[in-house]
Amino acid sequence: MKKILLALLAVNCILSACNNSTRTETKSSSEKNNKKESSTQVLNNISVETEGDVEVYRAFLSYEDGSMVSSSNKTALGKPIYLNLNITNGWKEENGEVSLGASEKISTDNGTVILEAPDLFSNTGAFKANDAKFVRLKAVINNMSGPIEYFVVDYKVWDKKGDGVVKGSYRFYVE
Repeated sequence: MKKILLALLAVNCILSACNNSTRTETKSSSEKNNKKESSTQVLNNISVETEGDVEVYRAFLSYEDGSMVSSSNKTALGKPIYLNLNITNGWKEENGEVSLGASEKISTDNGTVILEAPDLFSNTGAFKANDAKFVRLKAVINNMSGPIEYFVVDYKVWDKKGDGVVKGSYRFYVE
């Protein structure tokens, strides 16, 4: 079952340009953290933590066609959901490029790990800096055995050349 899930669970990073501009302000650490939290739009009960100078503008779940997942976080068997992270700034840029890593762990409500991918971008080169502002990670469950109430996805996206990190988790339900 694990091999099937690994084969069928594709992690997709679609990077697109994001034209968000922000003003640079000098703030204390606590003011900076409060500003990050208050200006970040987080939907679908996604937990989001950042390290370094990374700022997340928006985090939400969507389906393959781009439509938003409702707040119930429900999907159908075999229907992928995508974690969308819109990054305002914070990745270390070199020659207009950013090197990112991303990990994902999917487990059941009882803690059984069904996927653990330590670096989804290990075979990917650097991304254009503007493209790295939109990160999209895919999760799909193609078959289930036994009573499973929900799945938990733990994710982490990090800058391989800087100190920026975005990490967290979310739950989803398969109808």
